[in-house]
Amino acid sequence: MNGRPGLAPAGVPPAHRTVLRSRDGTGHVLLDWAPAPGTAGYLVLRSDHYEGPYAPLYRGPVLPPYADTHAEPGRGYWYRIAPRTAEGPEPPLPGPVRGCALAPGSAPAGVRVRIDAGAPHHPAHLTGDGARALVTATATARHGTVEVRVVNAAADRPCAVPVPVLGRRVTVEVAGLEPGACYRMRAAGDTGPEALAHTGPDGLVRTTLDLPMPGSRTLRLARDRTRPAPAKEDPGP
Repeated sequence: MNGRPGLAPAGVPPAHRTVLRSRDGTGHVLLDWAPAPGTAGYLVLRSDHYEGPYAPLYRGPVLPPYADTHAEPGRGYWYRIAPRTAEGPEPPLPGPVRGCALAPGSAPAGVRVRIDAGAPHHPAHLTGDGARALVTATATARHGTVEVRVVNAAADRPCAVPVPVLGRRVTVEVAGLEPGACYRMRAAGDTGPEALAHTGPDGLVRTTLDLPMPGSRTLRLARDRTRPAPAKEDPGP
């Protein structure tokens, strides 16, 4: 037999392999997987039963992670994914997974966003319930001013339809600021006075934003030049 074991014959594309994972979240089921090279996206399929039938959740292909925000809390579902390539859709991959959305608690689900002001072009680090699938963040930094835009949205929800259960309380951490300095801080839409944030020796500022679904907030931090920076300690001889 020609070729090495496990390799597809010449001219035949290798088998599509990825592992679909699910995690129960507040008001949604989080689905994640590693996309295969050359795949244009995936159709997410759902069924009430393991054996099917499975129907697409969203009309177009998506990339991971994906949040099923139409899942009824407390009700179990089965999920599969079907890859799409330049040649068209492919059959669903084997191995359905089960998921069940959680009912909301007494407080909005929490997400943490961490930005490095010294490297704003690096992707934000997000953790928590719905991070990356529902809540995303981007940042810009220039001349001592940092802007962080946080978005709470889902691929399968029209932007005009509010969903209170999918609101999030987002803790925004901005690292890489000038240690011991004072920054003026305001979220877009706030009508009150600007807050003053003082960084510690670690150069970190932390604040919390309430973020509805759908919705976005932009947090702006500007170095307060009217307040002198603290004098550096003399290391001594």
